[in-house]
Amino acid sequence: MKKEISGFQLGVTFAGCFLGAGYVSGKETWQFFGRYGSWGWTGLFMALFGLGAFGAITFFLVQNTGDERLEDLIIPWDIPFLKRIVSLFSVIFLFGIVSIMTAGTGALFQQIFEIPHFAGSLLFAAAITFFTLTGKEGMVAVFSVIVPFLTIAAVLICMLALAILPPSEVELTSRGFEWVFSSITFAAYNMFSTIAILAPLGKIVKRKSIFPGISVGAGILLLIAGLILLVLERNPEAIMEELPMLSVVFQISKYVGWLFGLLLLLAMFGTGFSCFLTAVNQVIEQFPAAGEKRILSIFVLAALSFLASMCGFGDLISIIYPVFGFCSFLFLICMIVHFIQQLL
Repeated sequence: MKKEISGFQLGVTFAGCFLGAGYVSGKETWQFFGRYGSWGWTGLFMALFGLGAFGAITFFLVQNTGDERLEDLIIPWDIPFLKRIVSLFSVIFLFGIVSIMTAGTGALFQQIFEIPHFAGSLLFAAAITFFTLTGKEGMVAVFSVIVPFLTIAAVLICMLALAILPPSEVELTSRGFEWVFSSITFAAYNMFSTIAILAPLGKIVKRKSIFPGISVGAGILLLIAGLILLVLERNPEAIMEELPMLSVVFQISKYVGWLFGLLLLLAMFGTGFSCFLTAVNQVIEQFPAAGEKRILSIFVLAALSFLASMCGFGDLISIIYPVFGFCSFLFLICMIVHFIQQLL
């Protein structure tokens, strides 16, 4: 990946890192924002601003220090043990996300085609394994194709749902300041899991393209999340489903439902592939023995992600994201300290 990328390519890659099964299906979006009523919208803006800010900090640190290793960007002190903890934490979290994407695919195939959950998850695990064997060079190209298509189609489908489906009579109420902690947790775990994916791009993007690129990415995320929240606010009964938006869209037409199912699959593939590839590279970097048997290591790690996905899509989201969000917040504070040190 030595070729320089444009601000637009940076933007779609930035957005693609977050547009996974939870985000596009509405499950994650509702859990962290929608259920808080009007304050949830404030939380969404705050979270996306945080993602953009930390994205810019990541690229600034990479270009200023020349380092692209996660642990070196986050920990500014020469403490090998602490850096080791951050690196291992990142690997575990990335595999957790891959497991969520794998479980989401299983739920998708089961909901649309009534294919057993494990079969859909197994197909997904096989697909990301194959593309991981091809290397990282195609990641930006993959997102450059997937994200624009996903954005346009998702916007059109959401607008169609808003125009056709009748609104629900259920009223949502805000609950204290829980939305603040929910927003911080969302931004923390999403950004921490993405730093290792985005960091290598810091060396192949011009500094003047960083702000426009991140703005494009954040705009895409806001547009999709905003429309999904509007749809689910009118159809809150769908929240009980594993894939809420898919349930809503099927009320319009089975063909529109199939199209949205394809969008979900693309979103899950983009996030699953980028997280799995990054996690594999980190494992190989930390354990040279795994690097000597790279292909075997990839298959073993894919198998572990598949087994973890059997816990279920909704359960994995409700457990992994909040727990890792708190720990990620602590690490991101260290990253802010590093950023301030570079400014002084």
